[in-house]
Amino acid sequence: MLALHVFAPEMGMISPSPFSVKALLLLELSGMPFTRVPGDPRKAPRGKLPVLVDNGQAIPDSEAIRAHLARAHGFDADAHLTTRQRAEAAAIRALVEEHLYWVLVHSRWIERPAETRAAFFGRLPAPLRRPVFALVRRQVDRALQGQGTGRHAPGEIHAMGAEGLAALATLLGDGPYLFGDRPSSIDTVIFGFLENVLAATLDTPLRAAAAAHPGLVAYHRRLRTGIAAPLLP
Repeated sequence: MLALHVFAPEMGMISPSPFSVKALLLLELSGMPFTRVPGDPRKAPRGKLPVLVDNGQAIPDSEAIRAHLARAHGFDADAHLTTRQRAEAAAIRALVEEHLYWVLVHSRWIERPAETRAAFFGRLPAPLRRPVFALVRRQVDRALQGQGTGRHAPGEIHAMGAEGLAALATLLGDGPYLFGDRPSSIDTVIFGFLENVLAATLDTPLRAAAAAHPGLVAYHRRLRTGIAAPLLP
């Protein structure tokens, strides 16, 4: 059986990682039996989750998992898309995973450190909690600086997030899924991100910006009570 190693549920979310939620929903859509395993990024091949273990082979990274499911198991979530739709999906994935994701990271680790420490490090022994969190937070801050988002003022980052969410809401429209009545891999990307913004019990400007778009809220709720329902904690 397939085993998907992901971050365990936290703060009301299926997983506090958009990429973990994405991989979970991909496997759910595939219809193949799989086991969800609480993962440890320190033991992962690239130091990150999710990781899919298939017959002893470890496949790290959500996009690599998507490609593996198509290549090794014949499940291509995008088989029904046109060439144009695949190109549009790639552009939207970049918006979500390479832009909005970093606004999400900033909103947690930089702007809400106490809540993030309690949520993600609360199970550590008390003497280790603060120093371990401080170490990881410094690493996250360096990543934000290197990527570029962390070099902006907080208000500018909030504006970047709001602009990206407005674009996403416009692109989604009113359809059940991005490309009509049938989900594709881009829906797992969008849902994974919105799950981490709208379902989290963490009040941030990014969450307020997302909640201001009824279409985003309805889309998230529709998928959460529909195709993603089996994944709920």
